[in-house]
Amino acid sequence: MLLRRLWDMFSIPMMALVDADPHGVEIMTVYKFGSRALAFETCYMAVPSLKWLGLLPSDIESIGIPKKALIPLTKADQDKGAELLYRPYMQHYPAWKLQVEYLLRTDKKAEIQSLDSIGPSFLSEVYLPSKMRCCGWI
Repeated sequence: MLLRRLWDMFSIPMMALVDADPHGVEIMTVYKFGSRALAFETCYMAVPSLKWLGLLPSDIESIGIPKKALIPLTKADQDKGAELLYRPYMQHYPAWKLQVEYLLRTDKKAEIQSLDSIGPSFLSEVYLPSKMRCCGWI
């Protein structure tokens, strides 16, 4: 509710920074579209303008996260990813769908803290400023 209230009151852009895994994507979809369990309260809780800033599955390769920092998808991850692809809203967000498909195809996930394997301040001093400067969200 807090994010929705901030968005309603100040019209500030909302960005999601989540793990590049199916569960991170699902958490982000709850913020954007609302929870299926609380569907009757979606208009009070969801932030429809939410953008996916990162960690995008396609960022894993493009920014050079070391292979040792990547984690193979579990069966639960694969099932969650496949299920996400068939949610109705994914048809309206093809860039999001492509990211989930990329994740399933590469069979690797990365947590936000995997960016520390590039450098201890990579997230705050390189990744996020670059994404914001280049409008690198979807």
